[in-house]
Amino acid sequence: MTASKKPTKIQAKKKKNIAVRILLLLIFCLGAYGLIMIGAEPVSTETVRHGTIEDKLSTSGYILRKETVIKAPSNGIISCVVPEGERVNKNAKVLSVFEGKFDENLQSKINNINNRIEQLERSKAKSGLIIGDIIQIENRVAKTVEDIIEASYQRDIEKVSEYKNDLDGILAQRAKELGGEVQSIDKAGQLAEEKKRLEAQSGGKRIDLYAPVSGVFSTDIDGFESHFDLSDPNGISPELLEQANEIELGKGKGVSADGSVAKIVDNYEWFYAATVDAKCVWDVQAGEYVLLRFPEFSEKTLDANVSYISDEKDGKVSIVIACMQYFENIYSTRKANVEIIRKRHSGFKVPIKAIRVKDDGTNGVYIIKENIALFKEIEVLYKGDEYVIAKEDNNAKNGLLLYDEMVISGNNVAEGKVVR
Repeated sequence: MTASKKPTKIQAKKKKNIAVRILLLLIFCLGAYGLIMIGAEPVSTETVRHGTIEDKLSTSGYILRKETVIKAPSNGIISCVVPEGERVNKNAKVLSVFEGKFDENLQSKINNINNRIEQLERSKAKSGLIIGDIIQIENRVAKTVEDIIEASYQRDIEKVSEYKNDLDGILAQRAKELGGEVQSIDKAGQLAEEKKRLEAQSGGKRIDLYAPVSGVFSTDIDGFESHFDLSDPNGISPELLEQANEIELGKGKGVSADGSVAKIVDNYEWFYAATVDAKCVWDVQAGEYVLLRFPEFSEKTLDANVSYISDEKDGKVSIVIACMQYFENIYSTRKANVEIIRKRHSGFKVPIKAIRVKDDGTNGVYIIKENIALFKEIEVLYKGDEYVIAKEDNNAKNGLLLYDEMVISGNNVAEGKVVR
Protein backbone atom coordinates (compact mmCIF):
# COMPACT_ATOMS: atom_id res chain seq x y z
CA MET A 1 0.00 0.00 0.00
CA THR A 2 1.59 3.30 -1.17
CA ALA A 3 1.20 6.55 0.77
CA SER A 4 -0.57 9.47 -0.97
CA LYS A 5 1.45 12.52 -1.68
CA LYS A 6 0.84 15.43 0.68
CA PRO A 7 0.44 18.92 -0.90
CA THR A 8 3.51 20.99 -0.70
CA LYS A 9 3.58 24.27 1.23
CA ILE A 10 3.84 26.21 -2.03
CA GLN A 11 0.65 24.65 -3.44
CA ALA A 12 -1.28 25.33 -0.25
CA LYS A 13 -0.15 28.94 -0.29
CA LYS A 14 -1.27 29.35 -3.90
CA LYS A 15 -4.72 27.97 -3.12
CA LYS A 16 -5.03 30.30 -0.17
CA ASN A 17 -4.10 33.30 -2.31
CA ILE A 18 -6.71 32.37 -4.92
CA ALA A 19 -9.43 32.10 -2.25
CA VAL A 20 -8.48 35.49 -0.81
CA ARG A 21 -8.56 37.08 -4.25
CA ILE A 22 -12.02 35.61 -5.00
CA LEU A 23 -13.29 36.87 -1.64
CA LEU A 24 -11.88 40.36 -2.25
CA LEU A 25 -13.45 40.40 -5.72
CA LEU A 26 -16.86 39.46 -4.26
CA ILE A 27 -16.54 42.16 -1.62
CA PHE A 28 -15.62 44.72 -4.30
CA CYS A 29 -18.57 43.74 -6.51
CA LEU A 30 -21.01 43.88 -3.62
CA GLY A 31 -19.65 47.26 -2.56
CA ALA A 32 -19.88 48.67 -6.08
CA TYR A 33 -23.44 47.38 -6.45
CA GLY A 34 -24.34 48.92 -3.08
CA LEU A 35 -22.92 52.29 -4.12
CA ILE A 36 -24.86 52.17 -7.38
CA MET A 37 -28.09 51.33 -5.57
CA ILE A 38 -27.56 54.08 -3.01
CA GLY A 39 -27.07 56.65 -5.76
CA ALA A 40 -29.95 55.41 -7.89
CA GLU A 41 -33.55 56.51 -7.45
CA PRO A 42 -35.68 53.55 -6.37
CA VAL A 43 -38.30 52.45 -8.87
CA SER A 44 -41.82 53.23 -7.71
CA THR A 45 -44.79 51.48 -9.27
CA GLU A 46 -48.57 51.50 -9.33
CA THR A 47 -51.06 48.81 -10.34
CA VAL A 48 -53.17 49.46 -13.43
CA ARG A 49 -56.84 49.83 -12.47
CA HIS A 50 -60.07 51.07 -13.94
CA GLY A 51 -61.05 54.66 -13.19
CA THR A 52 -63.21 57.61 -14.22
CA ILE A 53 -62.33 61.26 -14.67
CA GLU A 54 -65.02 63.92 -14.95
CA ASP A 55 -64.73 66.85 -17.32
CA LYS A 56 -66.24 69.34 -14.90
CA LEU A 57 -66.34 72.97 -13.86
CA SER A 58 -66.68 73.93 -10.19
CA THR A 59 -68.30 77.27 -9.46
CA SER A 60 -70.61 79.15 -7.09
CA GLY A 61 -73.96 80.63 -8.03
CA TYR A 62 -77.67 80.83 -7.37
CA ILE A 63 -80.56 78.37 -7.40
CA LEU A 64 -83.45 80.14 -9.09
CA ARG A 65 -87.08 79.11 -8.95
CA LYS A 66 -90.27 80.51 -10.39
CA GLU A 67 -91.73 81.96 -7.20
CA THR A 68 -95.05 83.76 -6.69
CA VAL A 69 -94.96 85.91 -3.58
CA ILE A 70 -97.93 86.20 -1.21
CA LYS A 71 -98.23 89.57 0.51
CA ALA A 72 -100.14 90.51 3.64
CA PRO A 73 -102.34 93.64 3.67
CA SER A 74 -100.92 94.67 7.06
CA ASN A 75 -98.43 93.76 9.76
CA GLY A 76 -99.24 91.18 12.41
CA ILE A 77 -98.88 87.58 13.57
CA ILE A 78 -98.70 84.80 10.96
CA SER A 79 -100.22 81.35 11.42
CA CYS A 80 -99.68 78.80 8.65
CA VAL A 81 -102.43 76.38 7.66
CA VAL A 82 -100.19 74.07 5.59
CA PRO A 83 -96.70 72.85 6.50
CA GLU A 84 -93.50 74.14 4.94
CA GLY A 85 -92.67 72.41 1.67
CA GLU A 86 -96.14 70.97 1.04
CA ARG A 87 -97.63 71.13 -2.44
CA VAL A 88 -100.89 73.12 -2.62
CA ASN A 89 -103.47 73.76 -5.31
CA LYS A 90 -104.43 77.16 -6.61
CA ASN A 91 -106.82 79.05 -4.30
CA ALA A 92 -106.06 76.75 -1.34
CA LYS A 93 -105.92 78.49 2.04
CA VAL A 94 -102.30 78.57 3.15
CA LEU A 95 -102.04 80.97 6.11
CA SER A 96 -103.75 83.58 8.25
CA VAL A 97 -102.50 87.00 9.34
CA PHE A 98 -103.78 88.45 12.63
CA GLU A 99 -103.60 92.21 12.29
CA GLY A 100 -101.88 94.27 14.93
CA LYS A 101 -98.46 94.91 16.43
CA PHE A 102 -95.96 92.16 15.76
CA ASP A 103 -95.15 90.13 18.88
CA GLU A 104 -91.98 88.11 18.35
CA ASN A 105 -92.57 85.91 21.41
CA LEU A 106 -96.13 85.05 20.38
CA GLN A 107 -95.02 84.42 16.77
CA SER A 108 -92.34 82.01 18.02
CA LYS A 109 -94.91 80.06 20.07
CA ILE A 110 -97.27 79.74 17.08
CA ASN A 111 -94.39 78.61 14.85
CA ASN A 112 -93.47 75.99 17.45
CA ILE A 113 -97.04 74.67 17.58
CA ASN A 114 -97.12 74.42 13.78
CA ASN A 115 -93.82 72.50 13.81
CA ARG A 116 -95.19 70.05 16.38
CA ILE A 117 -98.31 69.49 14.29
CA GLU A 118 -96.09 68.75 11.25
CA GLN A 119 -94.01 66.30 13.30
CA LEU A 120 -97.17 64.55 14.50
CA GLU A 121 -98.42 64.15 10.93
CA ARG A 122 -95.06 62.70 9.88
CA SER A 123 -95.15 60.31 12.83
CA LYS A 124 -98.59 59.06 11.82
CA ALA A 125 -97.36 58.40 8.31
CA LYS A 126 -94.34 56.46 9.63
CA SER A 127 -96.34 54.33 12.08
CA GLY A 128 -98.82 53.48 9.35
CA LEU A 129 -96.05 51.69 7.46
CA ILE A 130 -95.80 48.99 10.14
CA ILE A 131 -98.25 46.19 9.42
CA GLY A 132 -98.54 42.87 11.21
CA ASP A 133 -94.89 42.26 12.08
CA ILE A 134 -94.29 42.40 15.85
CA ILE A 135 -90.53 41.79 15.41
CA GLN A 136 -90.26 44.73 13.06
CA ILE A 137 -92.23 46.85 15.56
CA GLU A 138 -89.89 45.89 18.41
CA ASN A 139 -86.89 46.80 16.27
CA ARG A 140 -88.45 50.16 15.49
CA VAL A 141 -89.08 50.78 19.20
CA ALA A 142 -85.43 50.03 20.05
CA LYS A 143 -84.11 52.18 17.21
CA THR A 144 -86.36 55.13 18.12
CA VAL A 145 -85.30 54.95 21.78
CA GLU A 146 -81.66 55.09 20.62
CA ASP A 147 -82.50 58.11 18.46
CA ILE A 148 -84.08 59.87 21.47
CA ILE A 149 -81.00 59.22 23.60
CA GLU A 150 -78.63 60.44 20.85
CA ALA A 151 -80.71 63.58 20.23
CA SER A 152 -80.72 64.26 23.98
CA TYR A 153 -76.92 64.05 24.07
CA GLN A 154 -76.81 66.47 21.15
CA ARG A 155 -79.32 68.74 22.95
CA ASP A 156 -81.50 68.79 19.85
CA ILE A 157 -84.89 69.51 21.44
CA GLU A 158 -86.72 69.52 18.11
CA LYS A 159 -85.44 66.04 17.23
CA VAL A 160 -86.24 64.72 20.70
CA SER A 161 -89.83 65.89 20.30
CA GLU A 162 -90.09 64.35 16.83
CA TYR A 163 -88.71 60.98 17.97
CA LYS A 164 -91.02 60.91 20.99
CA ASN A 165 -94.00 61.41 18.70
CA ASP A 166 -92.67 58.59 16.52
CA LEU A 167 -92.35 56.35 19.59
CA ASP A 168 -95.92 57.07 20.70
CA GLY A 169 -97.23 56.01 17.31
CA ILE A 170 -95.13 52.84 17.22
CA LEU A 171 -96.16 51.83 20.77
CA ALA A 172 -99.80 52.33 19.88
CA GLN A 173 -99.34 50.09 16.86
CA ARG A 174 -97.61 47.46 19.02
CA ALA A 175 -100.51 47.48 21.47
CA LYS A 176 -102.92 46.84 18.60
CA GLU A 177 -100.80 43.93 17.34
CA LEU A 178 -100.72 42.37 20.81
CA GLY A 179 -104.46 42.81 21.26
CA GLY A 180 -104.19 45.32 24.09
CA GLU A 181 -106.13 48.50 24.65
CA VAL A 182 -104.72 51.72 23.30
CA GLN A 183 -105.22 54.82 25.37
CA SER A 184 -106.75 57.39 23.08
CA ILE A 185 -104.90 60.68 23.30
CA ASP A 186 -105.87 63.24 20.70
CA LYS A 187 -102.55 65.07 20.46
CA ALA A 188 -103.54 66.69 17.20
CA GLY A 189 -106.70 68.05 18.80
CA GLN A 190 -104.76 69.33 21.80
CA LEU A 191 -102.26 71.11 19.58
CA ALA A 192 -105.04 72.61 17.46
CA GLU A 193 -106.74 73.99 20.58
CA GLU A 194 -103.45 75.41 21.83
CA LYS A 195 -102.90 77.05 18.44
CA LYS A 196 -106.35 78.69 18.56
CA ARG A 197 -105.64 80.00 22.06
CA LEU A 198 -102.36 81.58 20.95
CA GLU A 199 -103.94 83.11 17.85
CA ALA A 200 -106.65 84.68 20.02
CA GLN A 201 -103.96 86.38 22.11
CA SER A 202 -103.03 88.56 19.14
CA GLY A 203 -106.35 90.39 19.56
CA GLY A 204 -106.35 91.40 15.90
CA LYS A 205 -108.62 90.72 12.97
CA ARG A 206 -107.86 87.49 11.10
CA ILE A 207 -107.14 87.75 7.37
CA ASP A 208 -106.92 84.49 5.44
CA LEU A 209 -104.54 84.29 2.49
CA TYR A 210 -104.76 81.83 -0.42
CA ALA A 211 -102.36 80.35 -2.95
CA PRO A 212 -102.49 82.39 -6.19
CA VAL A 213 -101.05 79.45 -8.16
CA SER A 214 -100.35 75.77 -7.65
CA GLY A 215 -96.95 74.80 -6.30
CA VAL A 216 -94.90 74.26 -3.12
CA PHE A 217 -95.68 76.44 -0.10
CA SER A 218 -92.79 78.19 1.70
CA THR A 219 -92.39 81.01 4.21
CA ASP A 220 -88.66 81.46 3.51
CA ILE A 221 -88.54 84.98 2.02
CA ASP A 222 -84.89 85.75 1.25
CA GLY A 223 -85.11 88.90 -0.88
CA PHE A 224 -84.25 87.26 -4.22
CA GLU A 225 -87.82 86.48 -5.25
CA SER A 226 -88.12 89.50 -7.55
CA HIS A 227 -84.48 89.99 -8.54
CA PHE A 228 -84.39 87.45 -11.37
CA ASP A 229 -87.01 87.33 -14.12
CA LEU A 230 -87.29 83.68 -15.10
CA SER A 231 -89.88 84.37 -17.77
CA ASP A 232 -86.81 85.22 -19.85
CA PRO A 233 -83.67 83.44 -18.54
CA ASN A 234 -81.72 85.03 -21.39
CA GLY A 235 -81.83 88.28 -19.44
CA ILE A 236 -79.62 86.89 -16.68
CA SER A 237 -76.35 88.67 -17.35
CA PRO A 238 -73.02 88.81 -15.46
CA GLU A 239 -74.06 92.29 -14.31
CA LEU A 240 -77.33 90.99 -12.83
CA LEU A 241 -75.50 88.21 -11.00
CA GLU A 242 -72.97 90.74 -9.72
CA GLN A 243 -75.83 92.84 -8.34
CA ALA A 244 -77.22 89.73 -6.63
CA ASN A 245 -73.97 89.41 -4.70
CA GLU A 246 -74.81 92.72 -3.03
CA ILE A 247 -78.21 91.50 -1.78
CA GLU A 248 -78.16 90.36 1.83
CA LEU A 249 -79.59 86.88 1.98
CA GLY A 250 -82.56 86.93 4.34
CA LYS A 251 -84.50 84.14 6.03
CA GLY A 252 -87.76 85.82 6.84
CA LYS A 253 -90.36 84.13 9.04
CA GLY A 254 -92.90 86.91 9.33
CA VAL A 255 -94.21 89.91 7.45
CA SER A 256 -91.26 91.44 5.58
CA ALA A 257 -90.75 95.14 4.91
CA ASP A 258 -92.60 94.95 1.58
CA GLY A 259 -95.45 92.87 3.03
CA SER A 260 -94.22 89.49 1.74
CA VAL A 261 -95.17 86.64 4.05
CA ALA A 262 -94.84 83.50 1.92
CA LYS A 263 -94.42 82.21 -1.60
CA ILE A 264 -95.57 79.45 -3.90
CA VAL A 265 -92.69 77.76 -5.71
CA ASP A 266 -93.04 76.10 -9.11
CA ASN A 267 -92.01 72.50 -8.41
CA TYR A 268 -91.67 71.58 -12.08
CA GLU A 269 -88.51 73.37 -13.25
CA TRP A 270 -85.73 75.30 -11.56
CA PHE A 271 -82.51 76.95 -12.72
CA TYR A 272 -78.92 77.38 -11.65
CA ALA A 273 -77.12 80.58 -12.67
CA ALA A 274 -73.47 81.54 -12.21
CA THR A 275 -70.75 83.78 -13.61
CA VAL A 276 -67.75 81.85 -14.96
CA ASP A 277 -64.60 82.51 -16.99
CA ALA A 278 -65.48 82.59 -20.68
CA LYS A 279 -62.50 80.38 -21.53
CA CYS A 280 -63.94 77.59 -19.35
CA VAL A 281 -67.12 77.31 -21.43
CA TRP A 282 -65.93 78.49 -24.85
CA ASP A 283 -67.20 75.33 -26.56
CA VAL A 284 -70.40 74.84 -24.51
CA GLN A 285 -73.63 75.22 -26.47
CA ALA A 286 -77.16 76.09 -25.34
CA GLY A 287 -79.19 72.88 -25.15
CA GLU A 288 -76.17 70.77 -24.21
CA TYR A 289 -76.83 67.98 -21.71
CA VAL A 290 -74.86 68.23 -18.45
CA LEU A 291 -74.93 66.83 -14.92
CA LEU A 292 -75.14 68.93 -11.76
CA ARG A 293 -73.72 67.94 -8.39
CA PHE A 294 -74.10 69.94 -5.17
CA PRO A 295 -71.20 68.57 -3.08
CA GLU A 296 -72.36 70.37 0.08
CA PHE A 297 -75.51 68.27 0.11
CA SER A 298 -74.93 65.04 -1.80
CA GLU A 299 -72.71 63.17 -4.24
CA LYS A 300 -75.80 62.45 -6.33
CA THR A 301 -75.89 63.97 -9.82
CA LEU A 302 -78.89 65.59 -11.48
CA ASP A 303 -79.75 65.60 -15.20
CA ALA A 304 -79.83 69.12 -16.61
CA ASN A 305 -79.51 71.18 -19.80
CA VAL A 306 -77.67 74.40 -20.58
CA SER A 307 -80.43 76.98 -21.10
CA TYR A 308 -78.40 80.09 -21.90
CA ILE A 309 -74.86 81.48 -22.10
CA SER A 310 -74.50 85.25 -22.21
CA ASP A 311 -72.15 87.31 -24.34
CA GLU A 312 -68.67 87.74 -22.90
CA LYS A 313 -67.87 90.82 -20.86
CA ASP A 314 -64.47 91.42 -19.28
CA GLY A 315 -63.62 87.76 -19.77
CA LYS A 316 -66.78 86.58 -17.96
CA VAL A 317 -70.07 85.04 -19.08
CA SER A 318 -73.20 84.00 -17.23
CA ILE A 319 -74.41 80.44 -17.65
CA VAL A 320 -77.98 79.38 -16.87
CA ILE A 321 -78.77 75.67 -16.47
CA ALA A 322 -82.29 74.25 -16.32
CA CYS A 323 -83.19 71.17 -14.28
CA MET A 324 -86.42 69.31 -13.52
CA GLN A 325 -85.11 66.82 -10.96
CA TYR A 326 -85.82 67.20 -7.26
CA PHE A 327 -83.24 67.20 -4.50
CA GLU A 328 -83.86 67.67 -0.81
CA ASN A 329 -82.61 71.25 -0.37
CA ILE A 330 -84.02 72.70 -3.57
CA TYR A 331 -86.70 74.85 -1.93
CA SER A 332 -84.62 76.15 0.98
CA THR A 333 -81.29 76.91 -0.70
CA ARG A 334 -80.41 80.02 -2.72
CA LYS A 335 -76.62 80.29 -2.89
CA ALA A 336 -74.73 77.06 -3.51
CA ASN A 337 -71.50 75.63 -4.87
CA VAL A 338 -71.95 73.30 -7.83
CA GLU A 339 -70.00 71.00 -10.11
CA ILE A 340 -71.10 71.20 -13.75
CA ILE A 341 -70.13 67.88 -15.32
CA ARG A 342 -69.97 67.82 -19.11
CA LYS A 343 -68.76 64.27 -19.58
CA ARG A 344 -67.38 61.26 -17.75
CA HIS A 345 -64.41 59.38 -19.23
CA SER A 346 -63.74 55.80 -18.14
CA GLY A 347 -60.90 53.36 -18.83
CA PHE A 348 -57.45 52.75 -17.33
CA LYS A 349 -56.54 55.56 -14.92
CA VAL A 350 -52.85 56.30 -15.53
CA PRO A 351 -50.74 58.92 -13.69
CA ILE A 352 -49.39 61.55 -16.08
CA LYS A 353 -45.91 61.19 -14.59
CA ALA A 354 -45.87 57.51 -15.62
CA ILE A 355 -46.25 58.30 -19.34
CA ARG A 356 -43.18 58.07 -21.58
CA VAL A 357 -42.98 59.34 -25.17
CA LYS A 358 -40.75 57.52 -27.68
CA ASP A 359 -38.78 59.27 -30.40
CA ASP A 360 -41.51 58.42 -32.91
CA GLY A 361 -44.14 60.12 -30.73
CA THR A 362 -45.69 56.91 -29.34
CA ASN A 363 -47.23 57.31 -25.89
CA GLY A 364 -46.81 54.50 -23.42
CA VAL A 365 -45.75 53.36 -19.99
CA TYR A 366 -43.15 50.93 -18.70
CA ILE A 367 -44.38 47.94 -16.77
CA ILE A 368 -42.38 45.44 -14.75
CA LYS A 369 -42.71 41.77 -15.58
CA GLU A 370 -40.41 39.30 -13.87
CA ASN A 371 -38.14 42.22 -12.86
CA ILE A 372 -37.75 43.28 -16.52
CA ALA A 373 -39.00 46.65 -17.84
CA LEU A 374 -41.33 46.39 -20.84
CA PHE A 375 -42.84 49.28 -22.82
CA LYS A 376 -46.61 49.19 -23.37
CA GLU A 377 -48.36 51.60 -25.76
CA ILE A 378 -51.45 53.50 -24.59
CA GLU A 379 -54.16 55.52 -26.33
CA VAL A 380 -55.06 58.58 -24.25
CA LEU A 381 -58.81 59.26 -24.27
CA TYR A 382 -58.84 62.17 -21.84
CA LYS A 383 -56.21 64.15 -19.92
CA GLY A 384 -56.92 65.54 -16.45
CA ASP A 385 -54.69 67.50 -14.08
CA GLU A 386 -52.83 64.50 -12.63
CA TYR A 387 -54.17 61.47 -14.49
CA VAL A 388 -55.18 60.43 -17.98
CA ILE A 389 -57.79 57.92 -19.02
CA ALA A 390 -56.27 55.33 -21.37
CA LYS A 391 -58.30 53.07 -23.64
CA GLU A 392 -58.69 49.49 -22.49
CA ASP A 393 -57.98 47.16 -25.39
CA ASN A 394 -57.26 43.56 -24.43
CA ASN A 395 -56.78 42.62 -28.10
CA ALA A 396 -53.93 45.07 -28.72
CA LYS A 397 -50.62 43.39 -29.53
CA ASN A 398 -48.59 45.42 -27.06
CA GLY A 399 -51.38 46.99 -25.05
CA LEU A 400 -51.64 47.78 -21.37
CA LEU A 401 -53.58 45.24 -19.29
CA LEU A 402 -55.55 45.42 -16.08
CA TYR A 403 -53.32 44.85 -13.00
CA ASP A 404 -50.07 45.45 -14.90
CA GLU A 405 -47.42 46.99 -12.64
CA MET A 406 -46.65 50.47 -14.07
CA VAL A 407 -43.39 52.29 -13.42
CA ILE A 408 -44.18 55.72 -11.98
CA SER A 409 -40.64 56.94 -11.41
CA GLY A 410 -37.07 55.66 -11.59
CA ASN A 411 -33.82 56.47 -13.40
CA ASN A 412 -32.54 54.68 -16.47
CA VAL A 413 -35.62 52.56 -17.01
CA ALA A 414 -35.48 51.11 -20.51
CA GLU A 415 -36.97 48.27 -22.56
CA GLY A 416 -35.57 44.92 -21.48
CA LYS A 417 -33.57 46.30 -18.58
CA VAL A 418 -33.50 44.60 -15.20
CA VAL A 419 -34.96 47.10 -12.74
CA ARG A 420 -34.93 45.04 -9.52
